[in-house]
This record gives sequence, C-alpha cells and structure tokens, in this order.
Amino acid sequence: MPEYRTYETERGVGRPMEFPERLTLPLPKGMTARLDASRHDGESRLDVIREAVERELKRRERQKDKPE
Repeated sequence: MPEYRTYETERGVGRPMEFPERLTLPLPKGMTARLDASRHDGESRLDVIREAVERELKRRERQKDKPE
C-alpha cells in the first residue's frame, strides 16, 4: 500500500480568485442572443456584461456628482 503524505502550505491550491463577488442575473427572453451577437472575437458574455455595468455605474456616478 502506498504511503500518502500531507503538507501544510501557507496559501491555497490554485490561482487567486479574480472576481470574488458573484451575482445570478435573470435576463429577459432573447437577451443572451443579443449579448452573443454583440461580442467581439474572443470576448465572453461576462466581459460584455462587466463592461456595460462598469460604464453605466460611471455614468450614474458622474450624474450624481453633477451640481444641479
């Protein structure tokens, strides 16, 4: 029978999580098809969604900071 050894390490196995926050997003019918149609080569749906959310958040933050 082979002998198995375990070693304690300071960091976990694998790469660090790039996006630690997760969100489940229900979308209306047909939106995933629109997302796919708008993607560039090599771009994922998530890339499109993240970029759109970031752009909208910046727009809203600028609008909020604007004096009336």
